[in-house]
Amino acid sequence: MLSRIYGSHQTYFDEKERYCHRVPSTFTEEDHLRLRAAGLVPNTFVQWGHDEVIDRLRQCAKAVTPRRAANAFVASMTSADLSWLTVLPAAVLGRAMPVHDEARMGGGSCRVCFFNADAIDATFEAYMRHAQGASWGEAHPAHGVLALGSALAGPSSAWPTPTPRDVWVFHQLLDLLRGLPPSARYSQARTAIHKARLLSNNRPARCETVLEALAFIGILDTPEHPGLMNRFTSAAERDQRPSVRVEVPAPLAWWSAKEGIQEELVTRLFGHLERPKQEPVAPASPPTKRRKAATPAAPATAKPKSIPGPPTPGSVYAIRFSEDRWGAAYCHEVRTERGVQRGRMEYLDLLSPEPPSAKQVVGLGFKDRLNGERWQTWCSGLDKTTGVKRIATDVPAPAHRQPGPKRVPFGGASDLIQLAGWNFKI
Repeated sequence: MLSRIYGSHQTYFDEKERYCHRVPSTFTEEDHLRLRAAGLVPNTFVQWGHDEVIDRLRQCAKAVTPRRAANAFVASMTSADLSWLTVLPAAVLGRAMPVHDEARMGGGSCRVCFFNADAIDATFEAYMRHAQGASWGEAHPAHGVLALGSALAGPSSAWPTPTPRDVWVFHQLLDLLRGLPPSARYSQARTAIHKARLLSNNRPARCETVLEALAFIGILDTPEHPGLMNRFTSAAERDQRPSVRVEVPAPLAWWSAKEGIQEELVTRLFGHLERPKQEPVAPASPPTKRRKAATPAAPATAKPKSIPGPPTPGSVYAIRFSEDRWGAAYCHEVRTERGVQRGRMEYLDLLSPEPPSAKQVVGLGFKDRLNGERWQTWCSGLDKTTGVKRIATDVPAPAHRQPGPKRVPFGGASDLIQLAGWNFKI
């Protein structure tokens, strides 16, 4: 259910200037009750001061033994929820974190720990831990407090024990990293792990998160950029990258396969988990369930009738912003450059809980950005992007009091979904 809220790109700022996610109107009372019962009410904010966050983080980390955290990390390889991956790096951060005064750097974050004073949506962070195994304090120490607090809130019996398959997968992953060419960087390591199909939820971002965690604690690091179990490094140090094109933080940003892995640290943390002599059988995948027919409680399953074919000038596309918000965009012209066909698109003034029809869009005006500026974009993939369907052709272009924008950015049709908040109060 949380993916319907936090994966929809439908955000706004509330009266306290907090970054919120809109809950679709299609959520039933039963849906809201289930979220409340799980302690996962959307837009539940926490806001602690710097010193309180650091104290909470250090205290939570003391309550977690390295072995329990290591077991949870390995269990997250295949059998346990991805959120358990975060416990080990969060505990390492808390044990390494020194007591310090807040010292701000560019952007307002503390140069020692990355703390900033913004309110944090605790439910969003729980969603990120579950969906990606991310958010353990690498970007804000309060994330580590939330990760450890969630793990410690339940009974000890709830902590996962790695299965033989988990242990085998973890050792296979380490062997894969040991066998990379010396020049391989994190992107090649990520691709190799993804191709090996070892992990549950085997997505590139998931593979990168595992690498970031291993680097964060010190298994993939360099002498100049050590992980936290080898030496405490400040937020300012971890924010250093070889170039602006490198997306991951230190130490992973600087690591290459020629550095190898820190074998002594692997033994210290995971030495009690002996590799099985034979590959354990992977659990059988659950059978694919048939999709249920649409119900009145889920109107978002309604789809507009689509007109197939490449984009043409005068075409209008229905845009699904979220499960209960639809809009439309007009194609002014079409160009093909280097084999890529793009349409110059502009939103129409339509926001509806139902998919629009061809009759509805005729006669509509354009919808400017909320600041009054006219906006257009060149979009590729109009005929193959989920949530973007052509519903009308040969529609006359509406008049507009402003000339077209001087600069028109290039992007994909998915931008029409993701950037709608600039034009609509969704």
